[in-house]
Amino acid sequence: MKRFRFRLESVLALRALAERAARERFAAAQRQALAALQALHGATQGRIALAEALAAARGACFRPAEQAGGLLALRAAERMEQEAATRHAEAASAADRAREEWLVARRALQVVERLQERARRVHREAVEKAEQSLLDELASLAAARSSPRHS
Repeated sequence: MKRFRFRLESVLALRALAERAARERFAAAQRQALAALQALHGATQGRIALAEALAAARGACFRPAEQAGGLLALRAAERMEQEAATRHAEAASAADRAREEWLVARRALQVVERLQERARRVHREAVEKAEQSLLDELASLAAARSSPRHS
């Protein structure tokens, strides 16, 4: 029988490659967003620990020089936390954009995959119809040979 040939095979291959690349970019963006979130949590924990240490130092013996240094360190920790929050927001936004790009590439691939499925179904139906015609022809020939001839 006739072999199935999908004329858009190269388009399917290109879209599959594009979808895979978009999926990998999305995964990388997700990893970066997770790393940024972990950095944010670390910066937050550091700021909290520093604030607690500063508060505890105030309760013991008040030393103005230590308190001034502690406050400067606390402000620096707050700036680091804010920068980490900004990096996390940017990474999360990049991950969202990468996700959208991946979904667009996935939908484009699915369009060609559906066309291929449809072409396979049409081909299979044509092959089955041809086989059935051949079987009908063979059955007719067999019936003609076995029936008595009328002259």
